[in-house]
Amino acid sequence: MKDKAPLSLIEQTVMILIFALAGALCLRVFVWADGHSRDNAQRDQALLLAQNAAQVLKSEGGDYAAAAEVYGGAWDGRRWTVFYDAGWQQTSGENTYRLSAVPEPEEVEYLGRAAVEVTDRNGRQLARLSVAWQEVVGDE
Repeated sequence: MKDKAPLSLIEQTVMILIFALAGALCLRVFVWADGHSRDNAQRDQALLLAQNAAQVLKSEGGDYAAAAEVYGGAWDGRRWTVFYDAGWQQTSGENTYRLSAVPEPEEVEYLGRAAVEVTDRNGRQLARLSVAWQEVVGDE
């Protein structure tokens, strides 16, 4: 009767290699999914902030200085800018993220428009919204 130990050892080695390969593939997928999830969370937060800024700008009737006073940030005459740190808290120093609202040319009379955009430190656009509001003239 022959000894079956060498065959058993080869079978165990092959099974260990298969499990190691499967484990490596699973780990790679989990790392990819985690990075993808973080990117999506970052975009979600950026979109939420862009929506909030757009609503404030609309509620102020397109007055960027008033919107900056209510929401935060600064209006320099051309662009309303708000800086955020890595935890999405408004800051004036460290700027991991930047929200900016820039007036767009009026194509329709009495209709104000702006582009609200959130970018990361590298300039990668995370969210962009177009916002429009009806401008009130006089005491009508």
